This record gives sequence, structure tokens and C-alpha cells, in this order.
Amino acid sequence: MIATVAIASTARTFSGTVDEPAHLAAGMQWLTTDRYDYDLQHPPLGRIAAAIGPYLSGARGSGAPAIYDEGASILGNDQHYVDTLASARHGELVFFLILAFAVWAWARRLCGEAGAAMATLLLVTNPNVLAHAGLATTDIAATATTTLALFTAAWWIERPTWARTIALAVAIGAAVASRLSAIAFVGGPLIACYGLRVWATRTWRFDANHSVARSLSVIATIPAVALTVVWVVYGFSIHPFIDGVQRFVLHGSSGHPTFLLGMPSNRGWWYYFPVALLVKTPLPLLFCTILGVAAAVTRLRQQRDWAAAAPICSALVMIVISLFVRVDLGVRLILPVYPLLAIAGAQAIAYLLEQQRTRVSLAAAGALLASSIVIAVRSYPDHLSYFNALAGAHPEHILVDSNLDWGQDLYRLRDTIAARGIRDSVRVAYFGTAAIAAAGVPNARELGLHERATGWIAASETYLAGEWVGRAYVWLLEYEPVARIGPSMRLWYIPPASATRDSTPR
Repeated sequence: MIATVAIASTARTFSGTVDEPAHLAAGMQWLTTDRYDYDLQHPPLGRIAAAIGPYLSGARGSGAPAIYDEGASILGNDQHYVDTLASARHGELVFFLILAFAVWAWARRLCGEAGAAMATLLLVTNPNVLAHAGLATTDIAATATTTLALFTAAWWIERPTWARTIALAVAIGAAVASRLSAIAFVGGPLIACYGLRVWATRTWRFDANHSVARSLSVIATIPAVALTVVWVVYGFSIHPFIDGVQRFVLHGSSGHPTFLLGMPSNRGWWYYFPVALLVKTPLPLLFCTILGVAAAVTRLRQQRDWAAAAPICSALVMIVISLFVRVDLGVRLILPVYPLLAIAGAQAIAYLLEQQRTRVSLAAAGALLASSIVIAVRSYPDHLSYFNALAGAHPEHILVDSNLDWGQDLYRLRDTIAARGIRDSVRVAYFGTAAIAAAGVPNARELGLHERATGWIAASETYLAGEWVGRAYVWLLEYEPVARIGPSMRLWYIPPASATRDSTPR
């Protein structure tokens, strides 16, 4: 509950991130019309949650043909912009609570009440989870429903009754209706966990009392019910889902502008997500994960306990799948890994205390959990831009985009302009989709590509890194900024005489 309040309190701290207007527009279209054709790569479930609050407050769409124009129309300007965006963000909190419950319930089955408490703590102190739980996007919805589906899958594999079969199918349907990557992120771990069970039990049959025909009928029920759930969430239409899958696959294979370790690219890198996890995951959780792998392997070898290995096995399968993804847009795309690591970490701590319940082990466990809390508190409210100590002093040299700068600091730019008494025009190279004036930034206009301007200039870290714009704004790095605008922007004052001198041919 403390984490939920902390998330909700950031709703008015940050301006709209890149994707939020689009998700709000699509959710509003679903609520107010009989159509769903805005950006079909993203399913409706999380978008509907984002639109409910603004809808109840009286917001409506304008029917604009472009999704971001529609989002801008719904958000409006100034205080209406702030209030509408905050209302949309609060709608995603239900998924954060579902996620916390799923982690608690799964860990409780594996390592008791204490393990469940520790797993939940490791989850809700993870800045990456807190950040995306506070945004009106599909990320936390996908994470919650994917985790719930995997938990239900492990429960179903143990004993595939008809009740568990229906529960699993509904959970899978909800996950796919939240993000299409759930097809792989649920299907891959499900197959791997079943393989673990076959190895551990020496039989491929779920229940020795079931005939082959009954087993096949149970398995066939899962996709049938899951597709029914998807059909319902898509407004009783399957065509948007089929079109969305086709576009999703095409986009995933074609790539997207991205940035890693000082280099922009349009095709990505196979090692993008492992690097992102290495520098974005809190170090206590990383350490617990390593212990969790060791504990799972030990229990597999000694006790053939496949269920205990299911969370870390699922996480590793997701990471392997991510190696083949060409769209490298931030750790948020593999956010479902984090709940699994939290469970594995709690299992490791519980196993350590079970084997050696000494003062040293208790102190070590307490230190890991306490440091997790400290990390969440110290990084508040900038959970989105959190990096661990491995990233060093300049994380913008490693990752940008939604890992650091997702267009979230326009409110802070507005406040900085007011605090400094800046009355001149401010040129802004802003990585985002929000209208700068709508977010309340006065006297601002866009800084053109390769435009060597003077006076007050603000620029986003993503553009300074060269993602999307190449070297268009690299000239700004020749000057010392006068201020940082949160973690995602820098502010310069460049006198006219300085620009004239620096532009003289040498």
C-alpha cells in the first residue's frame, strides 16, 4: 500500500511520456465507439484502464484520424492536461495490485509466508516496476497479466483439473489482450516448465488417471477459451487482433531506432536486454537472483523440485527470447522478468535461512531487504531513470529512451524557467509527443535539426545521444549546461557572441 501511494503521488510530477497520449486515445476510442483501429500492435486491456478515469471525468475523443492528435485533443492544455493525464495514470494501479498479489501468492506456495513477504518486498521496491506502474501505458498491465498467467500455468501443470484449465486459459487471454509479446512470454516458459516437470517426474502425462483423449481435450480447451477472452476484450471482434499480430511481427523483425553503449542503431543488438537488465536492476535483486539460480539448481538435482525452479526458468526463457528481438526500446519490454526474479530472490533468501539460520545469515538477509527499500526511497520520484552503480556517473552513455528520457520532464522545464525568471524564448529539442505549450512551458518553440541557435536552449538526453536525430544536436555538447532538468534534459544559455565565434571557419 505504501508503494501504491508512492506511485500515485508521481502522477502530477511528470509530463506525458512518448506513448501515453496514444494509449489514452485508443482506450477512449474503445470506450466511446464501436471501433478499435488506433495502432493495432497494442491490445486494448491496459489502454481501457487508462481511459476510464478521463472518461468518467467527462473527457471524450474528437475522432481525429491520427492517434497522437486524438491523444492531444483528449489531454487538452495546462491544468486540464495535468489532471487528465494523472487520472489516466491512476487507472493502471489496479494492475500493480494484481501483480503484487500474483507474486505473493506464487512465492507463498513455494517458500511460505516469510518468502511471500520477501518476494513482494523485492517487487515493490524495484524502481523499474514502480516507474511503469505510474504511467498510462501497457507495460504494467502486460507485466501483471503475464505473471498471473505463468503462476496459473505452474499451478495447472501440477494438477490440470477443469477449473484450473479455465483459470489458466482466462489468464493467458488477459495477458495476450494486454500485449502481444505475451504469446511468446507465456508460451515459451510454459513449454519449458512442462519440460522440467517431465524431467522431474519421468512422465509426460499430467495425471496418470487421465486418458490420452481427456488430456488432449483439456489442452485444446486452453487456446479456445483464451481466444474467446481476447475476442471479448477486442470488443467482440477478432480481426483487429489478427491484424495487430501481423503488424507486431513485422515491426519486431524490421527493427526500430534505439541506442546502446554510445551507439544509435535501427536494428538493435542481440545483447541489448542483458545489458539493460545488468545496469537497470537493483543490485540487491541481482545478487538474490544469482543465489536463486544456485538454489533452484540445487533443489532440482537433490529433490527434483521442478516447481521451485519454475520462476527462474521462466525468467531465463524470457531473456533468451529477448535476444532475438529487433525492437530494443527499453527494459520495460521485458518488465515481466522482474516479478520472476523477485520470487527467485525470495526463494534464495528463504533457502539460505533454512540451511544456516545464524546471526550472520539473518543480518545478510536483512541488509539485502533494507537496501532494496533504501534504493526505492532514494530514487523517488525518478524511478523511470533509475540505474544501479554499474552504470557509473553517466548512464546516458549506456541507455536512453524509456530507460532514462521518455519525455517526462516538461513540467520541470516549466518550473525551472519560472524559478530562473527566464522571459526570453526557449528553444527546445524535446524527445516526446507532448505539445510543449500544452504542458505549460511558456515562450518555447522547437529547436530545428542542426539549427545553431543562441539564447536559452533545452535538449533531451535521447536526442543528445543521437537516437532518431543522428548528430543534429551534438554541437550543444561543446558548451557547459547551466542546469539539469530532472535526469532527462539539460539547459544551456549560449550568448550570441559565443555562437558567432564558434561558427567561424578555422
